[in-house]
Amino acid sequence: MKKHDDVRRRLLKSTALAAGAGFLAGSTSHSEAAISAANSAHFDARQFGVRGDGHHDDTDALQKALDAAGKVGGGIVSLPAGQYRINSHLSIPGGVTLQGTFRAAPCARHDPYPQLYGTVLLAYAGRGKPTDPPFIRLAGQMAALAGVIITYPEWKQTDVPPVPYPPTVLAEGGVEDVAIMDCCFLNTYEAIRLQEAHRHYVRNVYGYPHWRGLYVDACYDIGRVENCHFWPFGVSFDPKDPFCQWVNTNAVAFEFARTDWQYVLNTFCFGYGVGYKFSESKAGACNGNSLGIGSDSCERDILVEQAQPYGLLINNGEFVGRWTSTSAVCVEIGEKVSSKVSLSNCAFWGPIERIVWQRGPNAQFTASACHFVDWTSTALQIDAGKVIVQGCTFMQPKTAAIIGEQVKSAIFIGNQANGGLIVDNRAGNRTQLGFNEQPT
Repeated sequence: MKKHDDVRRRLLKSTALAAGAGFLAGSTSHSEAAISAANSAHFDARQFGVRGDGHHDDTDALQKALDAAGKVGGGIVSLPAGQYRINSHLSIPGGVTLQGTFRAAPCARHDPYPQLYGTVLLAYAGRGKPTDPPFIRLAGQMAALAGVIITYPEWKQTDVPPVPYPPTVLAEGGVEDVAIMDCCFLNTYEAIRLQEAHRHYVRNVYGYPHWRGLYVDACYDIGRVENCHFWPFGVSFDPKDPFCQWVNTNAVAFEFARTDWQYVLNTFCFGYGVGYKFSESKAGACNGNSLGIGSDSCERDILVEQAQPYGLLINNGEFVGRWTSTSAVCVEIGEKVSSKVSLSNCAFWGPIERIVWQRGPNAQFTASACHFVDWTSTALQIDAGKVIVQGCTFMQPKTAAIIGEQVKSAIFIGNQANGGLIVDNRAGNRTQLGFNEQPT
């Protein structure tokens, strides 16, 4: 992992140099300039000509406010309640926060108010052009978006598959410490893409992205994702509706490619093809921990295509199979995986065909203190690799696990099952069973 270590050292060195440069600049600056910058820390976008009436294009006026804040070294650009039509794109400079009215995650349910509350950005650019510039670019260090609802007025639920758009928010190219907080993304195609955005911070984000909610790649210093809730806000949900079916079989809520020490806390998704996807890009794969995560009505709650050697740690998770499905799998560990996936204190229920399906000959899986409630075929299908299951409960009086012929090692110890633990062992003495509840 020499390349990984070198990248981490460069990040640490650049941060230290930047801090030193800032100290020197501050020590030689004139007091008048410092006072001027302090007085300019807050910018009211209305003073730059934004209207917020939902009809007039506010793109240029709002961009002028953002640029003005950037020119003085950063600040907060405040947008009061209103409907802000944006026909093009916005770029938030380094050190600048675009701040709407919300201080907690907003949603689409504002009855009996006839329209959305608070600060609402109406996105019109990029329909059918997913490679166009993003709706909002976090363009510099510590750029932030906070307290807004973003919606796409041209979206229609009858468009199946959904019309593609560029990412709603993009940070890329080595920007650091960007943040997205207290926002709701309605009818967005891809909500957030973070590409080489080290130490990103995503908190209190709601919405129902229709193709992908969050994508992280090439992040070499710890990123954090907290309190996100991707659920059918703004959509008339019916599991048999063609649009909902498309999202429920094709879309991804959270995807993590190469990201080091990724922290994910208190997140939830409903109605996706894949809830949490761990993929591999040209930059590599993910390692990190996920705590208190949930996925409901997904065809694959967790899909692991690859992970770094340090593994994936998943704790206190709740996972439910896709409504109306007969093929849902809660945790699929793919054939190419050459790492370990650890589940601790997780629960699984609902319409599930198999709860865990491990396919990779070089993969390792551990379940500890997990609660397996519902399944059709088997709770655990281990085709290959290694597995340890300890201190778990199985609630169905039928086969709890199938251990395939290619499995290198399987250990089941201290588990309880209604009717006794039933294991279909095809790996011979490579499977070890001990101190489990016995069939009656």
